[in-house]
Amino acid sequence: MDFFSFSKTELEEELLKAFLPKFRAKQMLDWVYKKGVTDLKSMTNLPLDLRQRTALGVSILPLREKLIQQSTDGTKKALLQLNDGEFIESVYIPEGDRATVCFSSQVGCAMGCSFCATGQSGFVRNLDPGEIVGQLYYWQYSKGFPITNAVAMGQGEPFLNWDNFQKAIGILTDPDCFGIGARHLTVSTCGIAPKIRELAYLPWQINLSVSLHAPLDKLRSQIMPINRRYPLKELMEAIVEYIRVTNRRVTFEYTVIPEFNDGEENANLLIGLLDKMLCHVNIIPLNPLAGKSENLEAAEKFVKLLDKKLNVTLRRSRGADIDAACGQLKQKQVYE
Repeated sequence: MDFFSFSKTELEEELLKAFLPKFRAKQMLDWVYKKGVTDLKSMTNLPLDLRQRTALGVSILPLREKLIQQSTDGTKKALLQLNDGEFIESVYIPEGDRATVCFSSQVGCAMGCSFCATGQSGFVRNLDPGEIVGQLYYWQYSKGFPITNAVAMGQGEPFLNWDNFQKAIGILTDPDCFGIGARHLTVSTCGIAPKIRELAYLPWQINLSVSLHAPLDKLRSQIMPINRRYPLKELMEAIVEYIRVTNRRVTFEYTVIPEFNDGEENANLLIGLLDKMLCHVNIIPLNPLAGKSENLEAAEKFVKLLDKKLNVTLRRSRGADIDAACGQLKQKQVYE
C-alpha cells in the first residue's frame, strides 16, 4: 500500500500487525511529512530492524516527475507518472505571499464539458488517496516549493471520487500528516448536487467552488452535460442548503464564452440567479482550446455588467502559455 494513502490510525494498525509499537507511526510520519525524508533507512530514530525490514509492505514513493514546465508568470506545471504508468498534471501557482497547488482527483474526466481539455480526453480511473496527497507532497518536498493553499481544480470531478477524496482530505489536514489547514483547501465541482448536500453536513471547513458557466439550463446543458442530470434548480437548491447549514461563502466559476453566455441578458439572468446569496463570482476569460482564443475583452465587459449587483472578480489566467490554466490540463499524449 502507498504510504501516502495511510492515515495515522491505519499506519499504527499496520505496525501493530508487524508486532511493532504504534508510537513508531508518529516517528515515521514526522520523517516523511515534517522533514521530507522518504528513505526508511535514513529514519535514524527508528530501530535498525524496522529500517531494514520490508514486512510492512509500505512503499514511500513520491510521484515520478516526467516533465515540468514554467510559465512566464511563474506558474509551474508538472506531468506526474503514477505507479501503473498513467499520468496526471498538477500546477503550482505562486502569487505574492500565497502559493496554491491545483491538484487532480482523477486520471481524465467523465464530465465532457465542451470547453475543457481534460473532459475531452475522457475518463481513465480514480486516483487513490495517496495519489492525491502525493501531488502536494511532490511540490512541497520533492521540489521544495512551500504551499499555502490547495484547490481540487485539476483533472477530474472530486465528487465522483468521493471516498478516496475524503480520505485524502483527512490525511492532508491531519497535523501529524501533511498538516494543511482545512480553510486553505477548496473542492471544485461541476455540479453534483447530492454531494454538495452531503458536504454541508461534514465536519470540514474546506471551501466549495462550483463551475456554473451559464445562467440558463438550455445554455448550460450545451456546454456541461452534467446539467441534464442536475439542472440549475436542483443544483441551486443544494447550494442554498449548503450555505444555510455551513454559513460559508460559495464561489462560482463562470468562463465567458463570447456571444454565448455573455452580454446584458445573461448578466441579468446571472444576477437574478445569485441575488442575495452568500457567494463570490469569478469571471474567467476563455482559455485557448480547440482553436478558440482567450478573449479578455469579453470577460471585462461582462464583469462591468455584474459588479454593481454581485461580488465579482475577473480572474486572470495563470500559466496559459504552458497549458496550465483553467480547462487546459490534458493527458500524457499531448507530450508524445
